[in-house]
Amino acid sequence: MTPPPLIAIVDDDRSVRSGLSNLLQSAGYATRSFESAEAFLNQGPGAAKIALIILDVKLKGIDGFELYERLLLWTPPPWVIFISGHGDENTHRLAVNAGAIAFLRKPIDVDILLESIQRALSSGEGTP
Repeated sequence: MTPPPLIAIVDDDRSVRSGLSNLLQSAGYATRSFESAEAFLNQGPGAAKIALIILDVKLKGIDGFELYERLLLWTPPPWVIFISGHGDENTHRLAVNAGAIAFLRKPIDVDILLESIQRALSSGEGTP
């Protein structure tokens, strides 16, 4: 049996991490949660198994866009969905133009999130 796709959640808000993790697990995905970009980057070899990352734009330390730039150097890079409670049209445009599959404002529309994840993971390809 094939293990479920692994989705990482990088957000400094514990309730967001917990809520998204519970939602995604109930939808059949495996999850790992990180409170910062640094914690995510320090996870070691387990990072290679991550298929998709839900990434908050505003993080303490390394922000979401800086982490995304680093992720683009991975082979293959994981899919990324940006989330933000502070996003405006410029942030949205920047995220999508950079190659993220979606930019979702908090509170997150669960249906759009799950649809975006399904679309990315069913394509069988990595981030452009």
